[in-house]
Amino acid sequence: MLRTLALKGVYKSDQDDILRHFYFPALAAANRYDRAVGYFSASSLSEAAQALTVFIKGDGVIRLIVGAFTAQSDVDAVREGLRLKEVSERIGAEMVAAVTGIDDELFQHRFKALAWLIAHDRLEIRVALRPKGIYHDKVGIISDADGDAVVFSGSANESAAALLPTQNYESINVFPSWRPELADWHEPHRESFVRLWNNMSRGTIVIDLPTALKANLLEVAASLDAPPDSEREAEIARRLRALEAVEPVEPSERLPRAPETINGMPFKMREHQLEALRAWQANGYRGIFDLATGAGKTITAVYATVQMAKGVPGLAVVIAAPYQSLADQWCEILEAFNIRPLQCYVSKENWHEDLQKRVLDMQGGSDAFQAIVVVNRTLRTPEFQAALARIPGNRLLWIGDECHHHGSESLASALPSNAHYRIGLSATPMHYLDETRNDRLKAYYGEIVFSYTLAQAITDKVLTPYNYYPTVVPLTSDEAGEFISLSDDIARAFMREGKTSGPPSTMLTALLMKRARIIGSAANKMGALQETLAGQPPRKHALFYCGDGQVETDGSEDDDGSEDSQPSRQIEAVSRLLDGQGWKVSRFTARESRRERESILQSFKTGAIDGLVAIKCLDEGIDVPACSIAYILASSRDPRQFIQRRGRILRRSPGKTIANIHDYIVVLPDDAQDESGAARKLITAELKRVAEFSGLAENRNEAYAVLRPILTAYDLEHVL
Repeated sequence: MLRTLALKGVYKSDQDDILRHFYFPALAAANRYDRAVGYFSASSLSEAAQALTVFIKGDGVIRLIVGAFTAQSDVDAVREGLRLKEVSERIGAEMVAAVTGIDDELFQHRFKALAWLIAHDRLEIRVALRPKGIYHDKVGIISDADGDAVVFSGSANESAAALLPTQNYESINVFPSWRPELADWHEPHRESFVRLWNNMSRGTIVIDLPTALKANLLEVAASLDAPPDSEREAEIARRLRALEAVEPVEPSERLPRAPETINGMPFKMREHQLEALRAWQANGYRGIFDLATGAGKTITAVYATVQMAKGVPGLAVVIAAPYQSLADQWCEILEAFNIRPLQCYVSKENWHEDLQKRVLDMQGGSDAFQAIVVVNRTLRTPEFQAALARIPGNRLLWIGDECHHHGSESLASALPSNAHYRIGLSATPMHYLDETRNDRLKAYYGEIVFSYTLAQAITDKVLTPYNYYPTVVPLTSDEAGEFISLSDDIARAFMREGKTSGPPSTMLTALLMKRARIIGSAANKMGALQETLAGQPPRKHALFYCGDGQVETDGSEDDDGSEDSQPSRQIEAVSRLLDGQGWKVSRFTARESRRERESILQSFKTGAIDGLVAIKCLDEGIDVPACSIAYILASSRDPRQFIQRRGRILRRSPGKTIANIHDYIVVLPDDAQDESGAARKLITAELKRVAEFSGLAENRNEAYAVLRPILTAYDLEHVL
């Protein structure tokens, strides 16, 4: 509690670390924080948000007042109940403009803390308007559960080192409420804040937070996987204070280092991660890590970077990810290891000039360490290729995330041949059909130096145990006929092409996709799903994987009678079914914009929606550890897809003790005439995958009882 803290009466920046010595301990003991910071600006907002990274660990609430410029006519109009929306929108636009494009590291970290609190309904912001001049009070009131409070005032702007003139001399005065002799100092501040918050202060109008700024904060919050960390805030502030004092940061302070905690948990490398790094080292610092999804491949590679930076002066690490969402996740994790990478994606104008400067520094050996994160699309551009080729190869660590993409001809040719150190990361590095692609991958990264299976990850409690509920779904007569016909065509095409490796032809690919859609969108799956969900309330954190084909609607009461016979995309049919049963779900497909998908994921993580209905967008890399139940209505023949999906479902999350997977497995009807056996061969391959997965389930006996009849029919009983 506050009264147990050894607080000083005055803190001065030339002698005190105000953040660590005052804000952190005081806010850690608080359950309410009232703050007024004067005129709204990036620096004042950063000041208001300092140490909130420690405050958000509790369950307290914050009230924040900021000032804004306005005219007498605006104040009069708002006071009379006129033009409030117009004034609020204008001020909101000005506020968003004031914080947009600020690249100050500390400001960004604290702005994320504000965003997190807004998104979790623990921060309320109001704006004070005055007709002449501005609201310029700077006061804070920190209260605890015992009713004690600490009032402080002053100009503690050390938080905005990169936004304000350097070498500021700052101080704050502190007045504890339990010291009666200080009542004349702290009571006026407390009373003034209450009057202002309730819009009862003479000469000042107080309005709610403008929609534009709130929307901006919520957008930032949607991109966060975890709340900003207080240790990171303290480290950034320390570095900025060193700059203000015109004291150069030691090279060692710019090097990567392992954090004490990640996401609030003590950081410690797992044995399988260390074993992977030892195998990589023994192989000449080259190789592929075949780690089960969720086993920590990103952390493993970043830890390798930390260790390499100690022994390779001027190390440059370049990380290539397939998508921007994955690149963003990399940047978040890298920051925890004291690494702030250059982000080479989105617009070239954002990174090209900076990249050229950094490459010059790398060539001259003036940098102790550099980090770059790039997406595969940018990797292939001439501008990035030219810069990449100039990085000294003997100091270049190349990390390929989801490296199976780099087996393609276009990407393989874009990989830096000069990189002396190379790590390939994937839960599914090898392609199940294309040996030429696999050869290209191994030619660059080397062999798989370490594998860590799903079974090992579950045994080691790296992944969550699971129950597996298979449902056997026979094709309809028409579907079976088309499926058998396509399978025969595919078998003949393979024989004509005579290929044992290399990608299939365009025609063969089209046939394979058409057959896959029959399996993915089998009509009987809708009835099977409806039966599974019957009588069950909606579940939080559920995933529904759909095919991209169409199913026939059944004229249910949710359908328009004029469309009874019209086909519907499976994802639409599943969404309607869930909606009819009271589920709150959102689609998660390529049709949604990146911003929409970020917002949807945030709603999923917080439980604002029950589930996601997806096609392929969640197959790779997107981190949704909160997911506890999945319904797999479609999966391709490629084992990579199912491996990625089940790993996504089994990631550990607080409070998650077991995952549940419902899998809808298509088989031929008993009367199907598959004379060539080509169709049966595909079903057999799928059943082998199902049998393997059921064997690792907690309820393996229950799953076996369901699968036994069909495995017996396909002569596969021995696989269990």
